[in-house]
Amino acid sequence: MRTRLGAHLAGLIAAAGFALSTDDLARLVGRSHAAVTALLPTADTTELRVDGDGAGRRWWVRDEASIGRIVRALHVGPLPAGAEDDAGFRARALAPFRTALHASAASAHDDWGWENAPDFTLSAAFPRSMHARRDEHRRLIALVTDARRAQVLTARDPDAAAQQAREAAAAIAETARTPADLVALATVLVSAAGWEPAGGTVPRRLAPVFALLGDTERAVALGARVRTDVAIEQAYVARAAARAGDPAARGILDDALARLGDDAPRGALLRTAQAVAGTALHLGADGAGTAVDARGLIERAFTDLDAAPSVENLRGRQFRSSRDEEWALAARTLAVAAVALMQAGRVDAGRRTAGEARAVVDEIGDRVRRAVAEADVAARLSVRTALALSPVAEAALGSVATDAADAALACPDDISGLATVAQLLAAREPSDGDTPEPAAPDLPRARAAADRALALIERSAMIPPTGALRTTVAVTGPTAPAVRAAEAVVAAVAEARHGTALERRTRARGEATVLAEAAVVLDAAGRVEQARAAAHAALEAVGRIPAATRARWYAEVAAVLLGQADTIDDDLFAVAVAAADAERRGSDGPWDAAAPARLVAALLDSEGADHAAEAPGEAPTESASPAESEAPAESASGRPATRHPGTVEGEASGARRASVAGIRATALAALRRGEHARTLTLLADRAVHAGALRAARELAAHALRAAHVVDPVRIERATAAVAEPASSDAAPHGGAGSTGDARLDVSAVAQRWLADGYPIAALGTLAAAAPDAAARIRALIRADLDR
Repeated sequence: MRTRLGAHLAGLIAAAGFALSTDDLARLVGRSHAAVTALLPTADTTELRVDGDGAGRRWWVRDEASIGRIVRALHVGPLPAGAEDDAGFRARALAPFRTALHASAASAHDDWGWENAPDFTLSAAFPRSMHARRDEHRRLIALVTDARRAQVLTARDPDAAAQQAREAAAAIAETARTPADLVALATVLVSAAGWEPAGGTVPRRLAPVFALLGDTERAVALGARVRTDVAIEQAYVARAAARAGDPAARGILDDALARLGDDAPRGALLRTAQAVAGTALHLGADGAGTAVDARGLIERAFTDLDAAPSVENLRGRQFRSSRDEEWALAARTLAVAAVALMQAGRVDAGRRTAGEARAVVDEIGDRVRRAVAEADVAARLSVRTALALSPVAEAALGSVATDAADAALACPDDISGLATVAQLLAAREPSDGDTPEPAAPDLPRARAAADRALALIERSAMIPPTGALRTTVAVTGPTAPAVRAAEAVVAAVAEARHGTALERRTRARGEATVLAEAAVVLDAAGRVEQARAAAHAALEAVGRIPAATRARWYAEVAAVLLGQADTIDDDLFAVAVAAADAERRGSDGPWDAAAPARLVAALLDSEGADHAAEAPGEAPTESASPAESEAPAESASGRPATRHPGTVEGEASGARRASVAGIRATALAALRRGEHARTLTLLADRAVHAGALRAARELAAHALRAAHVVDPVRIERATAAVAEPASSDAAPHGGAGSTGDARLDVSAVAQRWLADGYPIAALGTLAAAAPDAAARIRALIRADLDR
């Protein structure tokens, strides 16, 4: 700071309050990079922090005390003690440097173009530095509402411009005191809405998510705007509304059934029937008629069962598989309808329908699929809502469910099939939009299927199907058979390493995931050294996969390990973070959305398990049998509550959670940049059924923006707000300058607009107090509606 240039640089850094790069500073002072870096430190000092190296180095002030020392050093002449700490004096001293920052942004707008602007003018830190400076709010509004700047930001990140505008709106709302502040707030909010592209279609299964979150009005509006299968989507909205306890569910369902054409294909009829049966289940005592409707749709679907297929080669393997899936869906739906009839007091009809569900299962040709369908029927028959069944109904359903479960245990020696049967009978099937009703566990039979699967894994000396070990051990816990199966997996992988390079690369995909699963099992059983070896072997296996598809399998390894992030050994957690980092480096872009989606899904399941009590419509499951008391203690998440030296608590656990949150945010940002609306929709659906409601709301909003859909409810309400009679703009209390009207609470209106994300509420009240302000805001909304 002994030179004029050095003092200039220090003043800019102090005035900014955020990191400035070499390029930023060079352009601000009009000097070369070499001249700038010659005067600035290369390591942290008392006043400045330094990050990066070379051309990427950045500088920012360490703390408030450092700003005071820089201000004193900038001052010429005597200065009273402590004057540099006075906010007013400091602001006046740094004002020329703040002006230089704003001048650079103005030049980007007027001359250079935002594509050629200094990096700091496009960063989120620059507008944030204006939030607490009320005198800079006008410049803040101009910056975040600049359309050309928003276009440049959106090209880099679809959410960047809108996010900066929303943050600015929050700062303005915090200090809103007058109608003029409301105009400023409305300007920013309307601009933020304007950065969202329009003209897209609503992804299927998104509307029911909003219904489960309690926003039935928005769900119905969105369901009517899907590209195809509106009737099916509205039926699922009805089921979600019924599950959330909304009395409008029956009316929504009637509208959906009215939309279903006479020539609807079999798949549409079956999917609608599934939604109708779920609605009947949650309608309780009033659900008998709805359950009959579901049964009628299934009969209608299979009326022309023997009709000749309309597509060539449908009698092949693919056709048989598709037909088996249809029978399985019909059986599940009939089982749900049976429970709904029992709840409504129709015991005989419910018993017949449950028997029909078992009979439909017999039509499935593949033995493994048939066993899985039997387990699915048994699980659906165990579903209970808050409405208690009569002892006769309980006995009737219990008898059929027991027979179905026993039939499921006759599954042939198929590892994947047995694992799925165990998962269904243990009521551990991941909930989604198709099977949201919680089932009661049949633990003795579930463990029997799981033990058979573990024995097969141990004996086969082959790499088991992905997920089989993980889902099976979730039922049994880290028992001795589970540990032996995990050790057999590690041994099988080690023996399979021989062969050609092509064979090793082909096997590596399956090896990576099952090794991670084995590592989790061994770690939970206290075999820490073996677990570490398996986890590192999983990373090594991913390294053998061709680079073009490697990110997906890094995500698989990370997801398996992070599912137990709070309990695994430190070394395993480090492997998980390393795998997630490797995934991030290789999955940026739309070509591999499955990789970040796998990570987000695993972390959502973990988050939802920790907040399961929030899940709407979930009834607590009761113990199925005394044998349940013999099981290992379980955590709230349903995972075995095994504790061992690797368990982390306190600060270490907090650090892990922060790391996991960062991984989740990075994966979600990759999906959002790629605008994977369908993937975001499925994740929102998964989150709401897992009980992670905050994440579900966030993901649903991301899915709408990624699909380029403007909220139809917002459009409807905005249209109504600006279409009010002109007489409502009268000012009975003194015209535009009147702010004493008791009906207008500026701060409350600002916070309401901020929560809604759009300036609609209380426009009539504002018009009565400040008609000029209301007229300006309505003009903004009309322009947005025209867009």
